Amino acid sequence: MSVSVFLSLTQSSAQQRSPTSIEGSIKNSNREALVGATVGIAALNKFTLTDAQGEFRLTAIPAGSYTLTVRYIGHQDAKQTVAVSSRTVHVSIVLEESTSELSEVEVVGKTDTQLAKEQPIKAEVINTRAFAMQPTTMTDLMNRASGVRVRQTGGLGSNANLMLNGFQGQAIKYFRDDIPMDYLGAGYNFALVPVNMLERLEIYKGVLPVRLGADALGGAVNMVSKRSYDKYAESSYEIGSFNTHRASANLYYQDTTRKLFVGADMFVNYSDNNYDVTVDVTDEETSTQHKEKIKLFHNTFKHYYGELYGGVIGTRWADELRLSLTGFWIHRDNQYGATMDQAFGASTSRQYSVIPTLRYKKSFLNKRLQLDQFLVNNTIHTEQVDTVRGTYTWYGTFKPNPARRGEMTPQGSLADTEFSYFTSRTNLSYRIHDRHRVELNVVYTTLGRVGKDPLGLTFAASGRDILSVPAEYDKLVAAAGWESRFLDGRMTNELSGKFYRYETRAMDADYEGDEINRSLTRERWGVAEAIRYTFRGNSFIRFSGEVSTRLPEQGELFGDGNLRVSNFALKPERSTNVNLGYRYQNSKRYTLEINSFYRITHDLILNVPYNLLLNRFENVNDVRGLGFEADATVSILPWLKANGNFTYQDFRMFDTNNKLTEDARLRNTPFFFANLGLTTAHTNVFRSGDKLQGFWYFSFVREYYLDYVPKDREPDGLLGLWGKAKFDTDNIIPDQSVHTAGLSYFPVKKLSVSAQVRNLLDAGIYDNFRIQNAGRSLHLKLTYIFL
Repeated sequence: MSVSVFLSLTQSSAQQRSPTSIEGSIKNSNREALVGATVGIAALNKFTLTDAQGEFRLTAIPAGSYTLTVRYIGHQDAKQTVAVSSRTVHVSIVLEESTSELSEVEVVGKTDTQLAKEQPIKAEVINTRAFAMQPTTMTDLMNRASGVRVRQTGGLGSNANLMLNGFQGQAIKYFRDDIPMDYLGAGYNFALVPVNMLERLEIYKGVLPVRLGADALGGAVNMVSKRSYDKYAESSYEIGSFNTHRASANLYYQDTTRKLFVGADMFVNYSDNNYDVTVDVTDEETSTQHKEKIKLFHNTFKHYYGELYGGVIGTRWADELRLSLTGFWIHRDNQYGATMDQAFGASTSRQYSVIPTLRYKKSFLNKRLQLDQFLVNNTIHTEQVDTVRGTYTWYGTFKPNPARRGEMTPQGSLADTEFSYFTSRTNLSYRIHDRHRVELNVVYTTLGRVGKDPLGLTFAASGRDILSVPAEYDKLVAAAGWESRFLDGRMTNELSGKFYRYETRAMDADYEGDEINRSLTRERWGVAEAIRYTFRGNSFIRFSGEVSTRLPEQGELFGDGNLRVSNFALKPERSTNVNLGYRYQNSKRYTLEINSFYRITHDLILNVPYNLLLNRFENVNDVRGLGFEADATVSILPWLKANGNFTYQDFRMFDTNNKLTEDARLRNTPFFFANLGLTTAHTNVFRSGDKLQGFWYFSFVREYYLDYVPKDREPDGLLGLWGKAKFDTDNIIPDQSVHTAGLSYFPVKKLSVSAQVRNLLDAGIYDNFRIQNAGRSLHLKLTYIFL
């Protein structure tokens, strides 16, 4: 094997033996960067892929001597012995082209993304780095995954509700780097974070890993932050239709000792969101309603986010100590409410916070015991302004009404509320020996709410502002797990148990008399099991099941002091989930995955009307159902790849004591959706070393229903996949087909220009409770890597 290897090592004679890193670049014989080369150390089961500059980094490498393996299709493998001490090792490797046939090349290394996909616990893993240069959104990427639908109530900045295998809302929990994200409020979520800010997105359906400590029924989303290099600086700017602007910047720096680091992440989102929608408007002369296309006029969204961080790594007293200070500010014009029945023209809402956090990681007992501790304490401020004495029409015309103090509600609002958060997350992992590992994860959260609203609701007897009475909520979720490997690693078993506890202290807002102090404590237990068995070759089968609990959240128990009243009688949701799946991967040509799932949920918590004006959360339903999903990726040609998936889920009500709703589909929930995609990649198109990528995506959602519909009124076609429903079309969210296409061009390795057209055919798109989303839009994005 003919390989040229250039190796430079910068090492210290210090006696310290903390984990360090190996980094460097991989090039071909023409000194061109090789993108996607596999680099790893098999003895440690650590692998990664080179980035767009042909660079890589392997972190947390214990001191010792290792064989570094590099593989790239069409090139000869390279192996290099690397000695690791207390300093970062720098490697530069050149691969020679292989004269053997492509079919003889086998890549055995696996990236963190690949490893996450192959765990016993099922996860949809989206490699966001592959889309970092495109003017796409996290919502677009998630909607292309099987079993996943994002329910968005409008354009950029609107509320986004994720649905996983039939579950949605608070049944799904959100994490950032394994930490619950509640303390970030609306400032950091998947609908707003630029794609190039993340390394990958992990979407768990049903059972969760022990390290994600949460009371989730339907699954969780873990947003894994982008990994940085010693010196790194990148910026991007996107402009789009409806006066949309999105900008981001990432900075990271390590000093020459490789012990100290500092960094910054920043992004901005802005949009007028003034797209066309079709709504019911009232004729001024006849007072009759008719449908008409109008342009939204009070729908602006502004969002600023910044994070500064720094710390130390690789010292005797800390593998990593990271301090960060995060700030965000959001302004939203409210054009409509939960539905598009009424236009608003002046109401606004704001949210902002400054958030200090600390994270500490340390290994003990010769790296067998790992500690990961996270702490945060902050306050999120929210403001709701609704003081217009009158109402607006969809044409933007204002109609004065002195009897009103607000347009959204007759009494109006000047609510100013503070939500305080304290979260402690402790994770301990101990490797008993190579085949057995135990883990403990404890998340303790304290939340408080206090505020004021001179126009808001009051207690009937005392007249006190409801928001001015403090409400407190404490939650503890503890999980313990045992991971075991058998049959030479071909079988992996993960057994875990969970303990849930919450306590509330608040004033009951029943609006019927004297104030009543309420305190409540509830406790529950849960258990989960996940098994993966690997067959000979590149295929495996996995099974998981759990009995889980979802505790009521603060807002569901306390209300919001405005239109949502309290309900301290809420019981936790209970669910039994079972998953069975099979995955086969041929690294040269295709990947196929098939999964099935069954869910049965009791005491489902939903927001329902309380009277003509107010609403509250109640335990109203029991739901059960099953579903199937399939996902495939095929390399048709060296430069052309295709992928597709579909999801069918049949979730229905039971024990409702109502003939109309018994065995009816879960309302406002899609039951069939599918995706197709084509991507191309070309090099040396207009100049030597440039790259051109093309992409086309198609998404289809079968019609579904706003409300519960008797089963005999559903379409007669097999599984409801074709035919027409036998009831009023106003209750139907129709079939939807959306095409998206674009191009990305890399004239040089540090610069990219990408254009994309969403909803190419300008189809009518309707989402949560039939709120209409934007039609055709054009987006252009520029990305430049400084270092």
